[in-house]
Amino acid sequence: MAHFDEKELIELSNEIIHSLTKLVLGEKPGFLAGSVYKKMEIHPRLSTMKSLYASFVMDFKGSYEDASSLKKLTDFRYEIVELFDSESPIEH
Repeated sequence: MAHFDEKELIELSNEIIHSLTKLVLGEKPGFLAGSVYKKMEIHPRLSTMKSLYASFVMDFKGSYEDASSLKKLTDFRYEIVELFDSESPIEH
């Protein structure tokens, strides 16, 4: 996995989550959609990312009040970015 600084990690993980949410709501990426959103629909690890996100949401307690809960959030961000980067579709 490529090394990301904290800001890059947050931005990419947010973009991945927003893309997943749009797809789940039935939205299709248009011509001007970002590259993450365009890749998400055909990504070979889409099911794994959906499962990871669903599991994270189900375990969420409603707030981040201590170091342990913040670590879970950071670990989730790393894991979802790693999944997205690990087998991104080849661009034509």
